[in-house]
Amino acid sequence: MPSLSARALRRRPDLAAGRAWRATMPRSSLTPTGHGTAVLLVLIAFLLLYILVATADALSGAVFLPLIAISGVAHRPGDHALVVLVSLGCLVASSLLVGQDLSHAVSTVVAGVLIATVTMWRSLARARVGVQGRAGEHVLDQLRVGLERRAELPELRPGWSVEGCISSAFDHPFSGDFVVSHLDDDAARFETVLVDVSGRGVRAASRAVQLSGALDALIGAVPPEELLSVANDFVVRQNWDEGFATAIHLAVDLDTGELRVWRAGHPPAAVFHGGSGSWSVLEKSIGPALGLVPAPVYRCDEAVIGHRDAVILYSDGLVEQHDRVLDEGIDRLLGKAEFLVTAGFSGGAERLCAQATSGNADDRSVVVLWAD
Repeated sequence: MPSLSARALRRRPDLAAGRAWRATMPRSSLTPTGHGTAVLLVLIAFLLLYILVATADALSGAVFLPLIAISGVAHRPGDHALVVLVSLGCLVASSLLVGQDLSHAVSTVVAGVLIATVTMWRSLARARVGVQGRAGEHVLDQLRVGLERRAELPELRPGWSVEGCISSAFDHPFSGDFVVSHLDDDAARFETVLVDVSGRGVRAASRAVQLSGALDALIGAVPPEELLSVANDFVVRQNWDEGFATAIHLAVDLDTGELRVWRAGHPPAAVFHGGSGSWSVLEKSIGPALGLVPAPVYRCDEAVIGHRDAVILYSDGLVEQHDRVLDEGIDRLLGKAEFLVTAGFSGGAERLCAQATSGNADDRSVVVLWAD
């Protein structure tokens, strides 16, 4: 149903008042997980109190503790506080009326207070970001799915293939590495950007989600030579605390095989030349990492790939070790990539990720593009 216009609201002040009232009401009050379930848990608490008093040996006072835990997961702080007060009150009342052992009663009450404290802290944390119950987990899952969707590489025209792999540190659901790509309407130009956001875990994930969304909107919409500059402006405006990102941007003309590579503080691309059977590294041009300085200049390296040639983009998780210089890590990566020459590049991205120098201790990402 279309939303009402401002003119319609002015003609119907009752509708405007109704909309304003609904805006002030917490969304949970309109859903089964709001006040309704809080009232249900309160009624259950009184029912359990009645059962405890009527049949002293049938139940323990600990039966009130799951009510507190369930409420902490499902409710906003106000509803949760109601359930906590009633549950603890019923717990204390049952201990006095039934005449339970004093030490057992005290330990149960202390456990209830500790559970209430922890669950209230979590409820307040969720309220600050406007989610409750499983909504927070659902939001995180949707963000993760969005990152994975944007990382899907398109199917190129016959004669060209591209594969990618992203592996997060310690198998965390989120990775600070991500990939976005674009294939133009006539399938003649392919672009991809591999980005490594500083940090790990949730902190890196939040930055990766923001930046991947921005790059997904920019790639293909701005000229390739301007993409990293515009992305840098975006990161600078975010004012991340000690936050930056390295990136490598590849643009390939699939008609001619001409490729251009721009780098923002990122390890260089590696190109395999099928005719000579040798590897080269495109490392002449590099600019600062995204977010470090305003208005940087990014220049490109150029090459041409044809039949049996390939290009590999990768993050520092594949080549960096604290006891080795970067060049040694790149040489080691190219040594492993030699196996792809004989075995075929298909599936090579996953194999390179699995054999990364950093092991499982860092995010790893690879994009492999080759001409069949």
